[in-house]
Amino acid sequence: MFKKWFVSLSASLSLLLIFAAIPVYAANGPVVWGTTSTITNINTFTDAGPDARGLRPGTFGSEYARMIKLANGDWLAVAAIYDNNGYTKVSWGGTRLQVFRSTDNCRTWSLMSTLWEDGRDLDNGQLLQLPNGDLLLAMRSVRWQESYKLRVYKSVNGGANWSYLSTIDENNGAPGALGNPDKGVYEPHMQLLNDGSVGVMYASEKHVTENPSYSQIISQKISTNGGASWGNEIYVAWDPSNSGARPGMPVWTKMANGQYIVAFEVCGTQSCRIFTKKSADGKTWTSGIGTQVQSNQQGGPYILSLADGRLLLSSNSNVLSLSNDYGNTWVDNDIPAFGNSWWTAMYQTGANEIAFVDSVDRSVGGHNVQVRFGTLSGAYSNDFSANDNGWARYGGSWAVNGGTYNLNSVNADKSLLTPYPSKMNYTLEGDIRLNNAGQGSLLFNVTGPGTGADTQKGYAAGIDSAGEVWLGRFNNNWTSLQTVNTPIAVNTWYHMKVVVNNGNIKVYVGDMTVPKIDKNDAVFTSGTVGVRGGFGNSVSFDNFTVN
Repeated sequence: MFKKWFVSLSASLSLLLIFAAIPVYAANGPVVWGTTSTITNINTFTDAGPDARGLRPGTFGSEYARMIKLANGDWLAVAAIYDNNGYTKVSWGGTRLQVFRSTDNCRTWSLMSTLWEDGRDLDNGQLLQLPNGDLLLAMRSVRWQESYKLRVYKSVNGGANWSYLSTIDENNGAPGALGNPDKGVYEPHMQLLNDGSVGVMYASEKHVTENPSYSQIISQKISTNGGASWGNEIYVAWDPSNSGARPGMPVWTKMANGQYIVAFEVCGTQSCRIFTKKSADGKTWTSGIGTQVQSNQQGGPYILSLADGRLLLSSNSNVLSLSNDYGNTWVDNDIPAFGNSWWTAMYQTGANEIAFVDSVDRSVGGHNVQVRFGTLSGAYSNDFSANDNGWARYGGSWAVNGGTYNLNSVNADKSLLTPYPSKMNYTLEGDIRLNNAGQGSLLFNVTGPGTGADTQKGYAAGIDSAGEVWLGRFNNNWTSLQTVNTPIAVNTWYHMKVVVNNGNIKVYVGDMTVPKIDKNDAVFTSGTVGVRGGFGNSVSFDNFTVN
């Protein structure tokens, strides 16, 4: 848990070096990174020495930003700033929070308000808008080794002014009485639930002195009155088998299937690897530590549910991962947003655009807060009037001429669009002409391709001059899923459409209103798309599109 500058800077740099190698190609990538905007860049100053955490605030700048899109279309961002000598040097000192506003979809930002509590460090800010338009701002408020509070402030005028509303949880004692290491509460993250209540998750060390003892757990509380008060503590993630486990930094979201998912780090016993847990109602969680994400993710996670149903996951390891199956499996994107990642957060700012907000290292020391915009590759089309750039061929003889993509196929040879970020739900279309007896097909959700008829995982839907429309699955072998008798002539163009929708596959040929095949199969939910020939035949393809 990152309550004290990620334990140490040297540890952080080691983490980045471990995960510096990014795969060249990812089946669900890439997110193409574009322009950046700066939210805040706090000037350096000559400080009076280390603050309460032993850190020199003069070059620290700003960090740990979180954003929200308001009902009126504006965006707000909150970030922690270091602009004074700290509360050990001046009575009013301490880390402060600033709120910024953008009216142009996160491209430019202006300062709206500054929040501070005399003699305390504020950080871990997070924003939520209630259905009535009021804004909540949750944060940690700390005097190290003596007072830890999770506070909520409220604004009724769009973030211009804030007033104290409630305390979610706290732990207080005489200086040093809480022990070393500290026993505090940190990193609140709020979420609106289906019944209109507000849920908040946070990391808690308060149970380390209890029996059973837990060094740290992820806790949750529910408010039924808009954050004015909070109910009893709910355990979300903990390790009953190892009291030294430290799940922390929770971020949760509602998925397109109606379930809730939380992502968190587990330090202490799991090297800050990222784990997830799911809940049907956002209030009830199964016992235990959850499921480890099988990806190069470590420390300070953030999870985002996209409008198309996919999930994005980031962390301090400088990797972005995507999931097409509600977090069951993950595939890493090939390029990071920044050269470093500190307490990142992600938001969808357009149909095919995300904003990646980060605490970015700067040459004068510390960080500024920047947003980088990424394009989610979406629709694709090629009428093959020019070339097949971006396609990878596996066997066979290929040519682009006459406005078509032509294949002399020996052993069900194929060509794949590489890379292509397949979505959970999409439509693949193309024209197929069998130039002589045999078959031709469209491929989808393909991974691990190689030369050879069945050397890949994924699916194919095709036509055969023997009079068949068929659907099958590859797993480095072939499994037929369904075949329908349909007259198919050689030297005739057939338009094929494949609709992939949450594990349901519909195949249309000719008639685009009634599917020839309607099959449920969700063995493979991510990968690329392409075309495939038959065994010793000639096939042409045209008007290839993905939407």
